[in-house]
Amino acid sequence: MKNGAEYENTDENLSNTTDSIYKSSLFHGQNQNPEKVALLNDSASSSDTEQSPYEEVAVNISNTDDPNTLCLTFRSMLIGILLGCIMAFTSQFFAFRTSPLDLNIGILVLISYMIVELMSKILPNRIFNITINPGPFTMKEYALITTMASSGLRTYEGIETLTIQRFHFKYNLGHFNSVLFLLIVHALAISFSGILKRYLIWPGFMIWPKTLMTCSLIRTLIHENEFTEDHSRWKITRLKFFWLIVLCQFLWYWLPGCIFPLLSFFSLICVMSPKNVVLSQVTGACGLGFGAIEFDWKAWVAYLDTPILVPFW
Repeated sequence: MKNGAEYENTDENLSNTTDSIYKSSLFHGQNQNPEKVALLNDSASSSDTEQSPYEEVAVNISNTDDPNTLCLTFRSMLIGILLGCIMAFTSQFFAFRTSPLDLNIGILVLISYMIVELMSKILPNRIFNITINPGPFTMKEYALITTMASSGLRTYEGIETLTIQRFHFKYNLGHFNSVLFLLIVHALAISFSGILKRYLIWPGFMIWPKTLMTCSLIRTLIHENEFTEDHSRWKITRLKFFWLIVLCQFLWYWLPGCIFPLLSFFSLICVMSPKNVVLSQVTGACGLGFGAIEFDWKAWVAYLDTPILVPFW
């Protein structure tokens, strides 16, 4: 009972700290009570109960929906299917390299944004009485394109299983059976996600940090002219700030990547005593790496997702 009381007090304090975010015109839920959170499509569900008690989620994700906003359009389906096929082929083709090509959701969102902006300018409004370019791209269209294209970002363990069977165990399952095996595995995964979404996705108190970063980036690119109303902060749009960080990353990469590769992994102790085997094993690049300094962006983000995607704006 004591632990339950402490948890209840924590929720009340968290609700008090997030009262300011509900003043925004984008969000509703001034009377949010985290202890009474209903599932989506339930009779007790409303915009208040679906509001997340976490400030980072509520600021970036609206709990209301405009049904008049375009979503499933010809251009969104075309770009989504095209990018999905390209990403699936690229990720699988480079998966068997010694150094595989790293494709993450941040790169996909940027590529989608460039294609979206280009097609919104060059596509005609109508062809054969079919509207293919109804106007500026909406956030729903952009999110749909990203969702469709992200399905081909990563390789699946089923491919690795078939590859190991063929080359190491000399067991060829055949093309038809291999495709059927992959479809069954994917369908099983989608089935589990559909069953559990009622408990892991719909409730307002559930938080998915990786997805939150993607949503924040999409909102940044769509609402490019928004900036904070706090006069004590530096006024700059989220889009300009994002491209500024990307430019700095691009310029800095040339130094450790081409001009001075030693900056990728610099160990001063190894330089001072290059013939010491023990120090080389402890501080060297092929050892434990203690005390080494890295100035290469790729070395920083090798095992991270995309640190330039910051959801806390």
